[in-house]
Amino acid sequence: MENSKLLAKIRKFGGYMSGMVMPILGVFVGWGLMAAFFIEGGWWPNPHLAEMIDPMMKYVIPLLIGYTAGYNIHGRRGGAIGAFTTMGVILGTDVVMISGAMIMGPLSSWVLKKFDNFIKSKTKPGFEMFIDNFSLGIIGAFLTIFGYLTIGPSVEGLVSILSAAVEWVTNQGLIPLLSIFMAPAQVLFLNNVVNHGILAPLGFVQAEEMGKSILFLVDTNNGPLLGTLFAISIFGKGKAKKTAPMAMFIAGIAGIGEVYFPFVLANPVLVFATMGGLAVSLGLLVALGGGLLGVASPGSLIAIFMMTPKDAMLPNAISIIVGFIVAFLIGMLLLKIFGSGNGDQDPTADIVVGGSKVKTVDDVSNSENENSIDERTPIKKVVIACDSGMGSSAMGASVFRNLLKKEGFEDIDVENSSANNYSNDADMVITLNSMIDRAKLSSNNRENMNFVPIENFLKPENYNEALRIVKTRNYTEE
Repeated sequence: MENSKLLAKIRKFGGYMSGMVMPILGVFVGWGLMAAFFIEGGWWPNPHLAEMIDPMMKYVIPLLIGYTAGYNIHGRRGGAIGAFTTMGVILGTDVVMISGAMIMGPLSSWVLKKFDNFIKSKTKPGFEMFIDNFSLGIIGAFLTIFGYLTIGPSVEGLVSILSAAVEWVTNQGLIPLLSIFMAPAQVLFLNNVVNHGILAPLGFVQAEEMGKSILFLVDTNNGPLLGTLFAISIFGKGKAKKTAPMAMFIAGIAGIGEVYFPFVLANPVLVFATMGGLAVSLGLLVALGGGLLGVASPGSLIAIFMMTPKDAMLPNAISIIVGFIVAFLIGMLLLKIFGSGNGDQDPTADIVVGGSKVKTVDDVSNSENENSIDERTPIKKVVIACDSGMGSSAMGASVFRNLLKKEGFEDIDVENSSANNYSNDADMVITLNSMIDRAKLSSNNRENMNFVPIENFLKPENYNEALRIVKTRNYTEE
């Protein structure tokens, strides 16, 4: 159980990191498209329009990350001081300060939040605006100077060291070894920790120097995972075999890679299929000169090729296709040698984390919730939570919204969010078994909040327990 809690905390940390980036991924996409079209060597080179590319990456994107990180911690005041202090690390260095923004945004907003909580009960009526403005200004100015003099140069030095290490690894042809860490991290829902916290910041530094970076294709390269799913769809058994083709479509076209993870968790030996395919794919990217301009989000084939520079189109296509084939062949051999496990079992059921099975719906709703939740309180707001709050939870919210509509509960608000950063006014949080601990860590121990773990966001029958709770708490006499 301790391992489960530790993994939940690691995932929560990763969720915080991805929560700084996920809300502004559309900006990354827009920047990537402009770069792909207008830079020298792009599809339609335009020196005049290309002048916008560098300033947007150096100023706009770090400032947005700083604001978003601050907003996640302390609302608009946190966002304001997050952006303000991020400017200090931007101006104090010569490298893209994405990592600096991911430090200053949370740090400054956390300090301001602590001060606001401390001073709130001590502020005399009529002085609220005075205190608010001057506290943000003074704390923000101090931390901006602090970031300019210390955090910025420190991050720049660290980025320089890591960039040199990445360059050495690339020159030595060792990039494929990243697959050893990335494949297991994906199926344990730790991919955002690695991708947004380590690979993406280094990737942008590399892309600024070389025009593209392979690091953007370590996590988002979905050729290998599609190859693994294809092997399951051909040589698997039972429900896994039947559901794998739909998972391929969702992961490959919609770019929601989370649908692949449970298949490997249900048959862990298959991680070696994805690992092998990714290693070969990365090796080809190094040999052929592939890479992306920026983060492909969502991680679909469409997004990958939209973020591909003109000179990397063929290398990227070859590496993804070969990665798919290699993963398929390895997956085929593994399934023939080791079998499919319990082929009749849903691949997303009974997810095991850290050696302990996460509590089931009945465990949570009957043992914990019954004793602490007033069932007379109606449910007005439901949050469907996934890792990033953008992909699978958005589809789950649509499924549950339609179910509520059929039952006559159209007035209940249903939104999708991250498992560690959702609205605290929610009455019910629905998330995957493997994320229920993370969701609880983010609840601030609020009473009358139901936590309902499910096995699959897309299957209506998985929401039966949630519907039962809604009917119980929203029941009114005719």
